[in-house]
Amino acid sequence: MESHPILRSLLTTTTTTTTTATETTNTIIYEAKSVSPNDRFGILFRMLVISFIGIISIWANNEAAKGFSINVVNDAGTSSLSGKRFRLFYESNDEAVRIVLNTSTFVENILYPNENSKHKKKTITSVTLRLAPTEIPSIVSVDSPKNNDYVISLSPLLFESINNNRAVVLAVLQGMARVLLWDGNRATPPVLLDGMVEYISSLAGFTRTELIWNSRATVSSLEHNDVCWKAMDPRKVAAFLRYWDENKKPGAVRGDVIRRLNEAMRNEWRDSMMDDALGMAGHDACATYHMMIMKSSSM
Repeated sequence: MESHPILRSLLTTTTTTTTTATETTNTIIYEAKSVSPNDRFGILFRMLVISFIGIISIWANNEAAKGFSINVVNDAGTSSLSGKRFRLFYESNDEAVRIVLNTSTFVENILYPNENSKHKKKTITSVTLRLAPTEIPSIVSVDSPKNNDYVISLSPLLFESINNNRAVVLAVLQGMARVLLWDGNRATPPVLLDGMVEYISSLAGFTRTELIWNSRATVSSLEHNDVCWKAMDPRKVAAFLRYWDENKKPGAVRGDVIRRLNEAMRNEWRDSMMDDALGMAGHDACATYHMMIMKSSSM
C-alpha cells in the first residue's frame, strides 16, 4: 500500500526563511556603520523587505498550523485498469492532492464564509484519499478510524470510463463535504446529512442527474404528510434545502440554511434545529414546499 503524506500548507520553508531573515538583518545593521550616506536609502529598503519577509513567515507558520495532512493510497494496485489510471492521472502527479485542497476550500467557504465567524470548524488532523480495491456500495464513502482522521474511499467504477475527471472531482467534493459537516454527535438523520452534501455539490455547479451521494438511497415519491427533510432520496432533501435557501430573508447569503444547520449540529441533534435554521416550523416549511411542487407540476 503506497502512502504519500503531504502538508496542506503550500509554504513548506517558513522556518528556514525566518532564520535567514534574522541573520541578514544582523549583518545589515553591522555594515551600516561603515557605508556612505548615499547607500543608506538602499539599506533601509533592504531592511523593510527583510521585515516583510519575517511577517510573511509568521503568517505562513500560523496558516500551516491550521492545515491537515493528506495521504493518497492506491489500494487497487496497478494490476487493474482503475488502479493504473488512478496512479497515472491522480497519484503520480499530485492531482489527487490538489483536488482535495480545492474541494476543501470550496466547502469551507460555504460553511464558514467569514474568517471571524463564531462557527467552530471541525478539527481535522488528516485526510486519506483512497482508491478501494473492489467495488463498494456507493461511489464514495467516508470513515473516521480515529478522532480527527478521515478516510475518503473512492469506488474503482469511477475510473472505468475515459472521461472520468468530473466524476472524480464530484466524488472527492462530496467526501470533503461529509468530512467538514458536523453530525450532531452521530445523531443527525443520515439522509439529512446526505441531502446537505448533495446541496453543497449543486452549489459547485454539478447537475441533478450527477448528484448521487448515496447510491443506496431509494427514489420514492413524497406524500404530503411526510417530513420532507427525512425523505429517502438525498436529492429531494437537497431540493427542499435549495428552495428555502433561495427564498431566504433579505440580506441573507447563499448557503445560510445549511450553515445554520451545521452550526447547530456541532452539539446534539434535535429536530427543532431544522425549525431554527428555517425560521419556521419544519412541518410548515414542508407544507409550503409541497404546495410549490404541486403548483409547478400543474402549470
